[in-house]
Amino acid sequence: MDHIRITTALRASFASLLLACAFAATAKDDGTKQLPPDVQATVEGIAQGLLQVQETDVELSCGKAVENARYGLETMLEVGQKNADGGYIDRAGFEAQAVKLRAALAEVTPQDCAAATGEKEAFYRCMSSDYNHVAACANAHRF
Repeated sequence: MDHIRITTALRASFASLLLACAFAATAKDDGTKQLPPDVQATVEGIAQGLLQVQETDVELSCGKAVENARYGLETMLEVGQKNADGGYIDRAGFEAQAVKLRAALAEVTPQDCAAATGEKEAFYRCMSSDYNHVAACANAHRF
């Protein structure tokens, strides 16, 4: 049951962090910086692109999948921290999401991949491609 809560929180964290990065800068009353419209449009386009699975017919490779997923999670944490430090997203909101992302990071292991079945195995298969982002695979394969 804890595993289900973690993976549900992981999906919510991905979506929330991506949307926070894409849309929080437009808020005017929360103290975050506002991006210029052209930059905001670029950020929104990147966020939408990250949520799309690029390669679907991939053979499972736990080593590659775990490496890709962990790299994606670590990058999301790093970028989120920089955005919070720079005032582009709300720090408290980022910290709440970061807790969930760190929990997901601890869960994504070679052992977890090797034991995976069903949608979780499909997530790891999706992550076996260097062309897929962890947010897209988590969104496509809700386990």
